[in-house]
Amino acid sequence: MKNTTAILSASAAFLIAAPAWCAIVTVGPGGTLNGYQYGQISDAIAAAGAGDTINAAGRSVYGDNFRYDAFDLESGPDGLDLVWGNSPGVIEVGGNLRLGANSSMVFELTGTNNSRALTTGRVDYDTVLVYGNLTLNGIFEVSLGSTFTPSVGNRFELASTTGTISWTGTLGLHLELPTLTAGQSWSTTVEAGGLLGGQSLFITVVPAPGATALLATAALIGNGRRRR
Repeated sequence: MKNTTAILSASAAFLIAAPAWCAIVTVGPGGTLNGYQYGQISDAIAAAGAGDTINAAGRSVYGDNFRYDAFDLESGPDGLDLVWGNSPGVIEVGGNLRLGANSSMVFELTGTNNSRALTTGRVDYDTVLVYGNLTLNGIFEVSLGSTFTPSVGNRFELASTTGTISWTGTLGLHLELPTLTAGQSWSTTVEAGGLLGGQSLFITVVPAPGATALLATAALIGNGRRRR
C-alpha cells in the first residue's frame, strides 16, 4: 500500500503535508459543503494526477444513504489508488465499476463479520457493492488490521454486484493479498448469489497444499501406530 498522509473524519477530510510527487484527493457526500474536494469519484478521477490517491468517504464514515455514481478508474492517470474511510466500511457504486490496469482499490480486513454491509453501521472489512458490473483489470490490494489474524475457513466478500465480474488473464494476478501464518494460503473465487444477488468476489483462508499433505501423512502414521 502507498503511504498516504490524509486523515478523514466523519464530517471532513484534513490534509497534512504530502510529498510533492503525489496528492490525496478527497471525495464525499456534499463535496466542498462537507469539507471534501469533490462529491463524486468520477470528478476526482478527472482531477487526479499520476500517483495520486483518492480517499473517498465510505458508509462507516458518512451514514448509509449515499451512493457514488458509476466510475471508471481506468480513465484516470497511472498509479491511481482508491481507499475509503479511516476504518473498514462499505462503498456503494450506483452503476458499473471499472479498475484500469494501473489502478487499485485498497481493502482492510479487521475481522470476519460484514453482516451489516447492506444495512447500517460498521463492518469488519472493506466491501464494495456494485449495482452493475465490475471490470477488474487493476488490483484489489488487501491488508490486515494490526490486531487481526485470520484463520482457516475465514471468508471475505470483497466485492458484490448485481451483474457480473470480469477480468483479464488470471484472476489471482489482480489481487495483492497479505501473508498468512505457516500452513495457510488464500483461495480466490467468483461466485453467484452474494450480497447483491449477482456475482461476488471472495477470498478464503484455506490450508496450504503442503500443510494438507502433512496432515494426511500424520493421520496415516497415527492410524498405523494405533493398529499395532
